[in-house]
Amino acid sequence: MVNENWTIAYLEARVAYLEKKLSERSAALRIFTRQACEEDVINASRTALGLPPLPRAGFGLRGWKETTTLAPAEVEMTMRELWRSVTPPHLDDDE
Repeated sequence: MVNENWTIAYLEARVAYLEKKLSERSAALRIFTRQACEEDVINASRTALGLPPLPRAGFGLRGWKETTTLAPAEVEMTMRELWRSVTPPHLDDDE
């Protein structure tokens, strides 16, 4: 038979460990939701639920909100999409 005091101590230690891990994960998720764009947050939530991510909207209006404030994650994505939309000039072999 297992010692009752040992079992209680083991369970208390396990609960303390799980609470610490939950606190760390919550902090990481709060940082992610503050820094990521809304589309990334939605797709991360869908992935956690076992659902496929939504396709990228490009410059569509899905999730559009009027604001002058940018999340840091939106700047890089927007610049990448803008540069991708620019057609490079066609240069002759001489140039």
